[in-house]
Amino acid sequence: LIHKAGGFQGARQMAKDSKRWLLVNIQKDSEFSSHALNRDVWRNDLVENLIQEGFIFWQEMDLSVEGSQYVQRYKVEQYPHIAIIDPRTGRLLWSKEGWTQQNPMTAETFAELAMDFCSRNSFDRPPQAPAPPKGPSSGGVPPPRAPSSGNGAATQQMSEEEQIQAAVNASLNSISQPSAAAAEASLDQKQSAEPAVTSNGVAPAAAPATAPEVEHPKEEGNSFLDGLLAMDVGEEPSSGGARLQLRMPNGKRMVRRFQSTDTVEIVYAFVAQTLKESDSGDKEFILKAGFPPKDLKSSLKSTVTECSLNGEAVSVLLS
Repeated sequence: LIHKAGGFQGARQMAKDSKRWLLVNIQKDSEFSSHALNRDVWRNDLVENLIQEGFIFWQEMDLSVEGSQYVQRYKVEQYPHIAIIDPRTGRLLWSKEGWTQQNPMTAETFAELAMDFCSRNSFDRPPQAPAPPKGPSSGGVPPPRAPSSGNGAATQQMSEEEQIQAAVNASLNSISQPSAAAAEASLDQKQSAEPAVTSNGVAPAAAPATAPEVEHPKEEGNSFLDGLLAMDVGEEPSSGGARLQLRMPNGKRMVRRFQSTDTVEIVYAFVAQTLKESDSGDKEFILKAGFPPKDLKSSLKSTVTECSLNGEAVSVLLS
């Protein structure tokens, strides 16, 4: 389960080649929570399956050479430390550290976090560019970093891939914003193109202007959603059937039972009608379930039983 060859960089390269996320666990021998993590979480059958399907797992002690280098680079402050890293850039995407025996990390908690992460992140999308530095009033709290003076020091803290991506973004921004001189030249050209006045002081009649085409909204785009809103989802069975846990876009979770013969389209209709009654309104969305998460829209006519959704967590993602 644990990747050994090549240390952190070896695990990162393996994750990159296999298109899986890099899962990191830094432990401290004196922390009981580290030992409990090995006993209760990493040896759990469900957790093992999740890791093997979607991650490369690298574990190290905080005082080892590799461990101390990681701790310094990613500013680890408490133990045990768990993180998910994008192996393409080395960017830290998610982390959790320093829990207690009173509020432990359980196998169920980690499995839920891992499935939720994989439902919201995909290797099909390019890696994110580095976020710009946030000031104290921006509302975001960046991870602690060493004091820097000017942009040069901040750039040195980026990985090579992040520096390249930042340079590309800066270049694209400069191209997309026309200069003042270009705008002035465009205005001169427009003025020079105006019709000249004839000898009798009357400008020649201009050709009749054609009315701009009005782009009418396409009704096809909303036909699927409109059909869901008009669909009868039926009453929730008091027992039996398929029990689904729905993770709504606002982070709330709700449990709903469906008939075993209900199709995935019925689940879509229930979610659409629930969203319309909430603050989300009638917005387009997709449902994902399983591990790795699979888009359920391709199985609209299949039943919840055929899709093995009983007991599954289904993520609702606005599109």
